[in-house]
Amino acid sequence: VCRIILGIIVDLPLPGGFGPTRLIRCVRAILDAFYIAQYPAHTTETLRYLRAAIDLFHENKSIFIDLGIRTHFNIPKLHSLQHYVPSIEWFGTTDNFDTAYFERLHIDWTKDAYRATNKKSNYMDQMVTWVLRREKIMRHLDFVNWR
Repeated sequence: VCRIILGIIVDLPLPGGFGPTRLIRCVRAILDAFYIAQYPAHTTETLRYLRAAIDLFHENKSIFIDLGIRTHFNIPKLHSLQHYVPSIEWFGTTDNFDTAYFERLHIDWTKDAYRATNKKSNYMDQMVTWVLRREKIMRHLDFVNWR
């Protein structure tokens, strides 16, 4: 899909009189970032290219809002792009990295927390309280086991 997506959007007529420049720039930048992030080894220069691609994506992603395709970009995977370069510097390359574990953990904790609420209007506050208490219990158990 990545190989043909740019070819598809190059001559795509956009509504509202928008030119394709920002859309092409945005899509090219995110594809560049994905490909660069998958390198098996990185140098200071490749990390600079990665940062530039991520920044270019964020500078141009508003085209999707302008076109009415999206209303916001509060998406965890897009937010995580900001952490790619520091993560590579600290932990090494991202090859063989997968977010499925974290997504599964989020789903489990969210469902368990919601089930523990009374499902009324303030359920979000109850969920946060439940998660905080659960984390405190886990930390206490770790401490007890450590002693």
